[in-house]
Amino acid sequence: MQTISAYAGQLSLRIEEYRGHGQKEATKHRPATNAAHPDNHEITLKSQAESLIANEQLLFDTSITEAMRVAHEATGKVIELRSEIDQALTDDTLDSQVEADLSNDRNSLVQATASRITAEVEWRGFRAANSITDSPRYPESQIWHWSLIVAFVFIETLVNAFFYQNNNGLIGGFIVAAAVASVNMGSAAILGTLFRRKNLADPVQKYFGWACLPIFFLLTVFCNALFSAFRSAYESVIDPSDTGEMAVAFRSAWEEAAGIFVFDFHFGDFSSFLLFMSGIILSGIAFWKGYTSDDPYPGYSDRDRRLKAAKMNEEQAQERIKQKLKDSLFSHRSRVQGLAAQPGTQIALLSRRIADVSHAQQGLVSRAEAIERDHHLVLDSYRHANLAVRGTEPPEYFARKPDLAAKINANSAENAHVELRQALAEVETLQGTYRDALNEKLKLLQERASQILSDTYEKFVEAVRKEAQQLVQQDIQIMPAQK
Repeated sequence: MQTISAYAGQLSLRIEEYRGHGQKEATKHRPATNAAHPDNHEITLKSQAESLIANEQLLFDTSITEAMRVAHEATGKVIELRSEIDQALTDDTLDSQVEADLSNDRNSLVQATASRITAEVEWRGFRAANSITDSPRYPESQIWHWSLIVAFVFIETLVNAFFYQNNNGLIGGFIVAAAVASVNMGSAAILGTLFRRKNLADPVQKYFGWACLPIFFLLTVFCNALFSAFRSAYESVIDPSDTGEMAVAFRSAWEEAAGIFVFDFHFGDFSSFLLFMSGIILSGIAFWKGYTSDDPYPGYSDRDRRLKAAKMNEEQAQERIKQKLKDSLFSHRSRVQGLAAQPGTQIALLSRRIADVSHAQQGLVSRAEAIERDHHLVLDSYRHANLAVRGTEPPEYFARKPDLAAKINANSAENAHVELRQALAEVETLQGTYRDALNEKLKLLQERASQILSDTYEKFVEAVRKEAQQLVQQDIQIMPAQK
C-alpha cells in the first residue's frame, strides 16, 4: 500500500519545466485566442495540484477518524474503569488468598521443619553423649582429601620399582612396588580412620579406637621390615612367575622381619634401609590422612550434614511461601496502582489528540494554501513565458486562476474537538471522584502487606513449628509399636 505524505513543495520544482512548455506552445500559436478551456499542460498541472489537495484532505480525515476513535474508546473506558475501580475498592479477598497460599504449602513446610527438628535433636544428642563442644571439622571434598594419598602411593610405587627390580627389570619391580605401596599406605589409612573411634564415649568404641594405634605401630614396623627384607630376597629370584621361588623368598623375608621386635634385624644394603624409612614416613602420613578424613568423632559429620541439608530445605520452603505471599500482595497492589494511573494516561492521550486535531486542521489549511500558491506560480511561469513569445492575443481564461484551496473541508475538526473534550471531562471527573479512595486503598494494602509479611507470617511459621514438634512426638510414640 502506497504511503501518503504531506506536501513538501513538489509543484514549485516544475516552474522551469512549465516556462519551457509556455515558450514552445507560443511558437505554435497555442493556445488559440478563442480557446474556451485550458490546454493539456494546464490541465495536467491542475490535476497534480488537485491530487495533492486530496492527499492533504485524506491525511486530515484520517487524523480526525483516529481522534474520534480515541474519544469513543475513552468514553467506553470510563464506564469500564468505574466498574473495575468499584470492584477494587470493595475487594476484600486479600486475606482469604493469603490464607489459601499458606494452607497450600503448609504440609510441605511442616515436613521440612519436622525433618530439621529431628536432625537437630540427633545432632545435639550426639554432642551431649560424647561431650562435644566444638563444631564439626571435616573436609568439604573427600576426593581432594584422598588425592594426596593417591599421589604418594604413585610416588612410592615409582621409587620402589627401582628397589624391587630384578632380572625382569623395572616392570617386575613396578608390580611388586604397587602391591607394597597399596598394602603399606592402605592399611595405615584404614587404621587412621578407625583410630577416630577413641573419641567416642562408648567404652567399646573407645577401646577399639585406641587399640588401632599400637596395631598401626606394630603393623607399620613389621610390614616395612618385611618389604625391606623381601627387597633383598626378591633380587635373587630368577623367575618371579615361579611361585615356589617367590614363596621361599617371602618366607625368608618374613623370618628376617620378625626379628625386628627382638632387635635382630639386618638391612641387606642401604637401599633396603631407604625403603624401610620411606615406608615408615609414608605410613605415618597415610595414618594421619585417614584420621583427618572426617570429623574426629565418627558419625558427627554425618549428623551435621543432615542437619545442614534439613535447614536448607526448611529455609527454601519458607522462602517459597514468602515469595508466594509477596506475589499475591504485589498482584493486589499493582492492580489498584494500575487503576489509579489509568485516568491520568487517558487524560494525557486525549489532550495529545486534541492538540493533534488542532495541528491537523492548521496543517490542512496551510498546506492547501501552499499547494495553491505553488500552482499559481507554475501557472504564471507558463502563461508569462507564452505571452512573451506569442504574437496573438492570449485566450480569455489567461486572466483567471482556479481556487483550489476552497475545495478543502476542515469542519470535522470542530466535531472531533467536541467529542474529545467531552471524553476528557468524563475522565477528569472519574479521576477526581476516585483519586482519594484509591490512594487510601493503596495505603491500606501497603499496611496490610507489612502486617502479613511480619506478624501473619511469623505466626504461621510458629504454628508450623508447633505442628512439626507434634509430628515428631507422634513418630516417637509410634516407632516402638512398629518394631
